[in-house]
Amino acid sequence: MTNEEISTFNTNDFYEGISIIEKYWNQNYGTFDIEEKDGIIVLELTTGGWSENEEIIDILGNTMFWFFWWQESKRGGYYKFIYSEKMGVESDDK
Repeated sequence: MTNEEISTFNTNDFYEGISIIEKYWNQNYGTFDIEEKDGIIVLELTTGGWSENEEIIDILGNTMFWFFWWQESKRGGYYKFIYSEKMGVESDDK
C-alpha cells in the first residue's frame, strides 16, 4: 500500500477507502463483504488470520476511516464498518 493510498484513509472518502481495502485484501483467507441498503453501506471484513489482512486493519486503526466508520470488532479477526449517506447531511426542509 502506497503512502498516498494510506493518506486517503485520513479523508472522508469512504468509497475510495473501500476500493483501496478491496485492492489489497486477501479474500482467499479472509472475507470482504459489502452491502448497501437505503443509503447505508455495511462493510464486514474478516482477516482469516492472514498477516497482510491484519496489517491493513492495523493501518486502518490509526486513521480517520476507523474513527468515522468503525462499528464493531470481534475476536477472531472480524471488523464491521458502517457508512450512511445521511450522516452529516443537513435537511433542506425548514
